[in-house]
Amino acid sequence: MVTQAERDHFQTLFRQLDTDGDGRIAQVDLDQLVQTTLMRSGTFPGSERWRRVTDLGNRLWDELRAGLDTDQDGTVSAREFVTAYRRPEFLERTAIPFEVAVLEMSDEDGDGRVSVTEWVAWQQAKGVPVHEALAEFGEIDADDDGYLGRSEYTRYLETRYTS
Repeated sequence: MVTQAERDHFQTLFRQLDTDGDGRIAQVDLDQLVQTTLMRSGTFPGSERWRRVTDLGNRLWDELRAGLDTDQDGTVSAREFVTAYRRPEFLERTAIPFEVAVLEMSDEDGDGRVSVTEWVAWQQAKGVPVHEALAEFGEIDADDDGYLGRSEYTRYLETRYTS
Protein backbone atom coordinates (compact mmCIF):
# COMPACT_ATOMS: atom_id res chain seq x y z
CA MET A 1 0.00 0.00 0.00
CA VAL A 2 1.39 3.38 -1.04
CA THR A 3 0.95 6.22 1.46
CA GLN A 4 -0.23 9.67 0.38
CA ALA A 5 3.25 11.11 1.09
CA GLU A 6 4.83 8.44 -1.15
CA ARG A 7 2.24 9.07 -3.85
CA ASP A 8 2.93 12.82 -3.74
CA HIS A 9 6.69 12.26 -3.90
CA PHE A 10 6.48 9.85 -6.83
CA GLN A 11 4.06 12.12 -8.70
CA THR A 12 6.48 15.04 -8.33
CA LEU A 13 9.41 12.91 -9.50
CA PHE A 14 7.35 11.52 -12.37
CA ARG A 15 6.44 15.05 -13.55
CA GLN A 16 10.11 16.05 -13.46
CA LEU A 17 11.05 13.09 -15.66
CA ASP A 18 8.06 13.48 -18.00
CA THR A 19 9.68 16.50 -19.65
CA ASP A 20 7.07 16.85 -22.41
CA GLY A 21 4.16 16.52 -19.95
CA ASP A 22 2.31 13.85 -21.92
CA GLY A 23 1.71 11.62 -18.89
CA ARG A 24 4.21 8.97 -19.98
CA ILE A 25 7.98 8.74 -19.67
CA ALA A 26 9.78 7.88 -22.88
CA GLN A 27 13.51 7.64 -23.52
CA VAL A 28 13.40 11.09 -25.11
CA ASP A 29 12.17 12.52 -21.78
CA LEU A 30 15.16 11.15 -19.88
CA ASP A 31 17.53 12.16 -22.66
CA GLN A 32 16.15 15.71 -22.51
CA LEU A 33 16.58 15.90 -18.72
CA VAL A 34 20.12 14.50 -18.83
CA GLN A 35 21.28 16.69 -21.71
CA THR A 36 19.73 19.86 -20.21
CA THR A 37 21.38 19.19 -16.87
CA LEU A 38 24.73 18.48 -18.49
CA MET A 39 24.57 21.63 -20.59
CA ARG A 40 23.65 23.76 -17.56
CA SER A 41 26.58 22.29 -15.63
CA GLY A 42 29.00 23.35 -18.36
CA THR A 43 30.00 19.78 -19.13
CA PHE A 44 31.41 19.36 -22.63
CA PRO A 45 29.70 16.89 -24.98
CA GLY A 46 31.80 13.75 -25.35
CA SER A 47 33.76 14.29 -22.12
CA GLU A 48 34.14 11.49 -19.58
CA ARG A 49 31.59 13.10 -17.27
CA TRP A 50 29.14 13.55 -20.16
CA ARG A 51 29.43 9.89 -21.15
CA ARG A 52 29.11 8.64 -17.55
CA VAL A 53 25.90 10.53 -16.82
CA THR A 54 24.45 9.75 -20.24
CA ASP A 55 25.22 6.05 -19.70
CA LEU A 56 23.53 6.16 -16.27
CA GLY A 57 20.51 7.88 -17.83
CA ASN A 58 20.32 5.16 -20.46
CA ARG A 59 20.56 2.50 -17.75
CA LEU A 60 17.78 4.22 -15.80
CA TRP A 61 15.61 4.11 -18.92
CA ASP A 62 16.45 0.43 -19.56
CA GLU A 63 15.63 -0.44 -15.94
CA LEU A 64 12.36 1.49 -16.00
CA ARG A 65 11.27 -0.21 -19.16
CA ALA A 66 12.53 -3.74 -18.43
CA GLY A 67 9.57 -5.74 -17.27
CA LEU A 68 7.53 -2.62 -16.44
CA ASP A 69 6.28 -1.57 -19.84
CA THR A 70 3.40 -4.00 -19.50
CA ASP A 71 1.55 -2.71 -22.55
CA GLN A 72 4.77 -2.81 -24.62
CA ASP A 73 4.24 0.71 -25.96
CA GLY A 74 7.82 1.89 -25.38
CA THR A 75 6.86 4.26 -22.56
CA VAL A 76 6.44 4.05 -18.79
CA SER A 77 3.19 5.10 -17.16
CA ALA A 78 2.95 6.60 -13.68
CA ARG A 79 1.84 3.24 -12.28
CA GLU A 80 4.77 1.45 -13.92
CA PHE A 81 7.09 4.14 -12.60
CA VAL A 82 6.01 3.70 -8.98
CA THR A 83 6.49 -0.06 -9.32
CA ALA A 84 10.14 0.42 -10.38
CA TYR A 85 10.96 2.89 -7.63
CA ARG A 86 9.56 0.59 -4.97
CA ARG A 87 12.07 -2.15 -5.90
CA PRO A 88 15.16 -1.92 -3.62
CA GLU A 89 17.48 -3.38 -6.28
CA PHE A 90 16.37 -0.73 -8.79
CA LEU A 91 17.05 2.04 -6.28
CA GLU A 92 20.46 0.69 -5.26
CA ARG A 93 21.73 -0.26 -8.70
CA THR A 94 20.25 2.47 -10.88
CA ALA A 95 18.20 5.33 -9.43
CA ILE A 96 20.52 6.47 -6.62
CA PRO A 97 23.77 6.22 -8.66
CA PHE A 98 22.09 8.16 -11.46
CA GLU A 99 20.90 10.95 -9.15
CA VAL A 100 24.31 11.16 -7.45
CA ALA A 101 26.06 11.37 -10.84
CA VAL A 102 23.72 14.15 -11.93
CA LEU A 103 24.34 15.95 -8.63
CA GLU A 104 28.08 15.75 -9.27
CA MET A 105 27.52 17.35 -12.66
CA SER A 106 26.16 20.43 -10.91
CA ASP A 107 29.49 20.90 -9.10
CA GLU A 108 30.52 23.77 -11.37
CA ASP A 109 33.79 24.61 -9.64
CA GLY A 110 34.90 20.98 -9.30
CA ASP A 111 35.53 21.17 -5.55
CA GLY A 112 33.75 17.87 -4.86
CA ARG A 113 30.73 19.46 -3.23
CA VAL A 114 27.66 21.35 -4.36
CA SER A 115 26.88 24.81 -3.06
CA VAL A 116 23.36 26.12 -2.62
CA THR A 117 23.79 28.22 -5.79
CA GLU A 118 24.84 25.18 -7.81
CA TRP A 119 21.97 23.14 -6.29
CA VAL A 120 19.32 25.74 -7.16
CA ALA A 121 20.59 25.98 -10.77
CA TRP A 122 20.38 22.18 -11.11
CA GLN A 123 16.90 22.05 -9.62
CA GLN A 124 15.70 24.86 -11.88
CA ALA A 125 16.96 22.84 -14.87
CA LYS A 126 14.53 20.15 -13.69
CA GLY A 127 11.69 22.66 -13.33
CA VAL A 128 11.70 22.91 -9.53
CA PRO A 129 10.77 26.35 -8.14
CA VAL A 130 13.51 28.16 -6.22
CA HIS A 131 11.69 28.08 -2.86
CA GLU A 132 11.26 24.29 -3.12
CA ALA A 133 14.90 23.82 -4.13
CA LEU A 134 16.05 25.86 -1.13
CA ALA A 135 13.82 23.92 1.25
CA GLU A 136 15.13 20.58 -0.04
CA PHE A 137 18.74 21.78 0.20
CA GLY A 138 18.12 22.54 3.87
CA GLU A 139 16.78 19.02 4.41
CA ILE A 140 19.77 17.38 2.72
CA ASP A 141 22.53 19.51 4.26
CA ALA A 142 22.68 17.44 7.45
CA ASP A 143 25.83 19.12 8.79
CA ASP A 144 24.59 22.64 7.93
CA ASP A 145 27.86 23.59 6.23
CA GLY A 146 26.14 25.08 3.18
CA TYR A 147 27.37 22.34 0.84
CA LEU A 148 26.24 18.90 -0.27
CA GLY A 149 28.72 16.06 -0.62
CA ARG A 150 28.28 12.69 -2.34
CA SER A 151 27.82 10.69 0.88
CA GLU A 152 25.45 13.25 2.40
CA TYR A 153 23.28 13.20 -0.73
CA THR A 154 23.38 9.39 -0.99
CA ARG A 155 22.19 9.04 2.63
CA TYR A 156 19.38 11.51 1.93
CA LEU A 157 18.26 9.58 -1.18
CA GLU A 158 18.38 6.25 0.61
CA THR A 159 16.25 7.64 3.41
CA ARG A 160 13.83 9.39 1.06
CA TYR A 161 13.25 6.30 -1.07
CA THR A 162 13.01 3.77 1.74
CA SER A 163 11.11 5.68 4.44
